[in-house]
Amino acid sequence: MKSKVYFCDAHSRMGSGLLKKLRKLVNAGLTGIVTTDDLVAVKVHWGEAGNLAYLRPPYARLLVDHIHEAGGRPFVTDTNVLYRAARHDAIGNLAAATANGFTSETLGAPLIVADGLTGLDGVDVDVDVGTRVETARIASAIHTADAMLVLSHVKGHLLFGYGGALKNLGMGCCTPAGKHVLHQDLHPSVAVDKCVGCRKCGQVCPVDAITYREPPPDHKKGKQVASIDEHLCIGCGECVAACPEQAIPINWETAQEPLLEKTAEYAWAAASGKDGKLGFVNVIMDVVPDCDCMDCTNPAFVPNLGFLVSTDPVAIDQAALDLINSAPVLPGAPLQSEPADGDTIHRLYGRDYRGILVHAEKIGLGSRQYDLIKT
Repeated sequence: MKSKVYFCDAHSRMGSGLLKKLRKLVNAGLTGIVTTDDLVAVKVHWGEAGNLAYLRPPYARLLVDHIHEAGGRPFVTDTNVLYRAARHDAIGNLAAATANGFTSETLGAPLIVADGLTGLDGVDVDVDVGTRVETARIASAIHTADAMLVLSHVKGHLLFGYGGALKNLGMGCCTPAGKHVLHQDLHPSVAVDKCVGCRKCGQVCPVDAITYREPPPDHKKGKQVASIDEHLCIGCGECVAACPEQAIPINWETAQEPLLEKTAEYAWAAASGKDGKLGFVNVIMDVVPDCDCMDCTNPAFVPNLGFLVSTDPVAIDQAALDLINSAPVLPGAPLQSEPADGDTIHRLYGRDYRGILVHAEKIGLGSRQYDLIKT
């Protein structure tokens, strides 16, 4: 069965600017999702400091206004990141949001970091359809919300090949421990030379897999160091997120297929309990090669194409990819291979990115078949 995806292009004129066009699109595709007194998450990515391709705050404000008009109670939200950067905790995260123009004054709604001060505020969601994940750690505020509108910047991505609604839903709605599970196929281990024996890792371990032992003779800190029992460890990643010294390092190496399929299952978990209460907006503007997590911005590789709206995250990403792959490539685009089959996204990094779409469809998250309704 085909899903409906609403589309408007990036052309505008006096009296009919892009925000007016997007508002018309949202009213056509998302009316009825929000009802009176619903607590509604507006999931965004407000960008790393130094990045200039992140979505502009007026797009999020438009969704906030739409929610208010429907009688809902909106909040704008994102989650803490796994790696050590400003957005690793809620204080730095909100500071980054403010620096990029996302404030309660500009948005007309409060900003909430969905997984709490240090990224430990999550809910375990059973993934009944999972083949890669049994339980997903979803940020509490997102899981608890009655409804959610997911605003996504479509662009390339070094690991995924591309980023859109499914990545924003799967990777963007989980805690740092969940992000660790998605990125890493190996159990964590301790870099003894960095461990200071603070025991914060042991305090968050859900299976008591962490013990402490005397340090090696040449250890500079002179305190007991952590040790992880690989037979007890379940790979949840809470210790990675909790360690203030980066003594339990992230292993970013992962196979493409598990990464994509796990992220699709996390997206299913983030959507769980919100049947009929989810809407998606994909912005195909400033289509740059890299994620908005980067602290730099490279030129776009295709022209600005417009906006997509749907209640189906699989269909909206498929439509975005089809539009990009049929668009002309801009001069100087950093593509790493010659055109073979018209797949511009694949030419970025040589990543077989379609596995997330295939798996998301397989587990019932949506359909790759769609009708594109132009407005």
